[in-house]
Amino acid sequence: MAAHVQEGEDLMAVPELPVTQEEQGSFAGDLMGMFNFFIDPIAAAKLIRHKWFWVGPMALICIITGVVLYLTIPFMIHVAEVSPPPPSMDAATYQQRLPMIIGFYKFLPIIFVFVVVIFSLIGTLVLWGTCSVMQIKAKFGWLFNMLAGAGLIPALQAIATVLVLKGKGEVNSQAELQPPLGLDIFMPETANKLLLAFVGFFTPFQIWYIVILGLTFAFAFKVSKGKAFVAITPVVLIPLAFKLLGAAFQK
Repeated sequence: MAAHVQEGEDLMAVPELPVTQEEQGSFAGDLMGMFNFFIDPIAAAKLIRHKWFWVGPMALICIITGVVLYLTIPFMIHVAEVSPPPPSMDAATYQQRLPMIIGFYKFLPIIFVFVVVIFSLIGTLVLWGTCSVMQIKAKFGWLFNMLAGAGLIPALQAIATVLVLKGKGEVNSQAELQPPLGLDIFMPETANKLLLAFVGFFTPFQIWYIVILGLTFAFAFKVSKGKAFVAITPVVLIPLAFKLLGAAFQK
């Protein structure tokens, strides 16, 4: 009798945990399923345990990143040609180094493919650590799958950015290479750079990404939505920190 009582108390004390079993999933099913990360966090949550789910979204994100950067290179080259030299360099030296700078730009599509993967791994590691601190049972691979799937939304923002640049036709400064897509569209260009960067970070795409990531996390690991959004906060803060850092050094 005591054993039964003890067992009942243990069941009441232990919260429901996600199943720890890996699921294979079909390649075609994963390819089609990754688009659930745009609109259906419940369906997306079921996919993150598929061992190789990350391949499809990560490949698509890398392709989009490479193409977007390739289309942006002409704008970057023009900005480099018309921009004044940095304070630590005279005009003659800058002109001598300009071909090297332009040559570096041409390798950016390849470089940033690796950057995307590395930052996804870093984000996963941070989220994994957060889960450990918050006692949320999650595997590294599941979290990587989730960030890869949700990363399709920022990829849409990259496409929107290059479309805006194409629509403008001419870009003459580093600031113009990042056209406003959020509330910063209503702010004057003379506003504080850090404030502009902070407000500009929260575009509709970024808010969409945060909501989908938080809800998918909640459904995947059976935690409250509040706890889920707290868990993903460090992952959101990393790109925000880089955006603020970039703004601080922007001319």
